[in-house]
Amino acid sequence: MKLTNFVAVACCFSLLSSSTSALAASESAYIAPLASKSLLLDIEKNGKQLVAVGERGHILLSDDGKSWQQQNVPTQSTLNGVYASGDHLWVVGHDAVILASSDAGHSWELQQFIPELERPLFDVLFFNEMQGIAVGAYGVFFRTEDGGKHWEREYHTAFLHPDDREYIESLQGEDPEFFKQEMASILPHLNRLSFHNGQVFVTGEIGLVAVSDDMGKTWKRLETGYYGSFFDVKPMQDGTVIAAGLRGSVYRSDQTLSSWRRIETGTTSTFNSIVNIDDQTTLLVGNNGTKLLLQGDKPQITHTEDGKALVSATYYNQQVLAVSEIGVKGLSLKN
Repeated sequence: MKLTNFVAVACCFSLLSSSTSALAASESAYIAPLASKSLLLDIEKNGKQLVAVGERGHILLSDDGKSWQQQNVPTQSTLNGVYASGDHLWVVGHDAVILASSDAGHSWELQQFIPELERPLFDVLFFNEMQGIAVGAYGVFFRTEDGGKHWEREYHTAFLHPDDREYIESLQGEDPEFFKQEMASILPHLNRLSFHNGQVFVTGEIGLVAVSDDMGKTWKRLETGYYGSFFDVKPMQDGTVIAAGLRGSVYRSDQTLSSWRRIETGTTSTFNSIVNIDDQTTLLVGNNGTKLLLQGDKPQITHTEDGKALVSATYYNQQVLAVSEIGVKGLSLKN
């Protein structure tokens, strides 16, 4: 993945779009001295540990947010998303690659590698050690029930725009193979997963925000009134949900998820990641080094000095850490 173009397309969740060569599954990532300063696309807090992933199969671990150690991994595919729970970690990326670790990220095994699918995976979520889902471009959706030893593809018509759903569902019983072909071409990109209080949320293209109460087996599409791309969705402590995406678009639901309103952010910069700081404070980060601090619904916009795109962020040890095209950055909430 190269930073030759900054384009607002959901085909790459990070908005940093380019081509990635399909490399042999047996290749290991090159141990780069400056990996922590290279393009990183996701960061996850795992207890006292931090995990960051990015281009060329880079996986980095840190115990303090300052010193980072690159790990040996069995791929050089660009990695877009990470999920961590104790000693168990999963990472997904280009070539539909899925990696897993059972020792807190110090060693990795390849669970899936399908370059011929030509579908990057953008995010992964596990509900327990055995059951998880992974999502990506063109509605690609995989599920495992055995910790990732086997991943099975699923097709969910609920992600479709209502205008397309009736046509597609008519094919499901008549021609199952053609149904799958059509679904693979018409489904929106799925950009981010989020889980809270037994509910899993997914967000993506065409204003998609959907919720599931059964670990993603069935979904209900939520009508936000927005039809651009969302790149993150986050449940709040008060029962509302925030979704954010293209051109400064930020929407907040009521507690029933049935009514949504737009928050006027005062910016057209795309937002890529939402971080809950505390019960009253939320930080959104995005392109052009944009930071949006929400306290209630009062927006305060600031920018980093270098203006580099902020792709993902997490709250760790009383500070916000973000990943960008130049690696890991600490962010101030004030300026």
